[in-house]
Amino acid sequence: MNIGHIISNLDKNLDNLTDIYGVQIYIFLFLVVYLKTAFIVLTFLPGDSIVFASAALAAVGELNLWILLALFIFATISGDSQNYYIGTLIRKWQHKKPRLNFLKENQIQSAEAFIQRYRDISIIISRFIPFMRTTIPCVSAYTNYPFYTFLKFNSIGAVLWTFFWVTLGYVLGNLKWVENHLAVSLAIISMIPILVPLVFIIVKKGETFRRKGNMQ
Repeated sequence: MNIGHIISNLDKNLDNLTDIYGVQIYIFLFLVVYLKTAFIVLTFLPGDSIVFASAALAAVGELNLWILLALFIFATISGDSQNYYIGTLIRKWQHKKPRLNFLKENQIQSAEAFIQRYRDISIIISRFIPFMRTTIPCVSAYTNYPFYTFLKFNSIGAVLWTFFWVTLGYVLGNLKWVENHLAVSLAIISMIPILVPLVFIIVKKGETFRRKGNMQ
């Protein structure tokens, strides 16, 4: 069993893998979401699309909706907490050995500015923003953001994020056409989460152009 291959292709072949591995698929689903949020270097793993596609399969009876909800919420909270802990270690290491740059300066500055702008709510908002969702937990610890405050708002963000994608996937999964064309539907469905970061980028670019226009 090639776990790396299974994890990297879950969102694309979730229906086939569910048939092959049965209840073991829940373990792989947990690992994907946990690893993606726990380690910045694994941000390339599928996240939104996995939750989305899993809920679509739950709608047609191939997965259990309530298990998915509990699994994804726990994976997200524990993964972000692990990411926070790594940020604590990085702060200690760089204090002892300043030449070791574990985090890029622009990553730290961007995340710090985001936290300062939105304060505690930034922990919730970051869960819906690509790259920020994996950077904010680490940088929060790096900048001495209180852990229990982080845990509270991170838990809220995890619940909202999970319910958003699960609800959307479940609703679309209940469509008759999706049930009759499951393989094609999952391929299309797995692409929908890409629209969220795309909209965010467009909005952000629009704000930048407006600011530049006002300065002229």
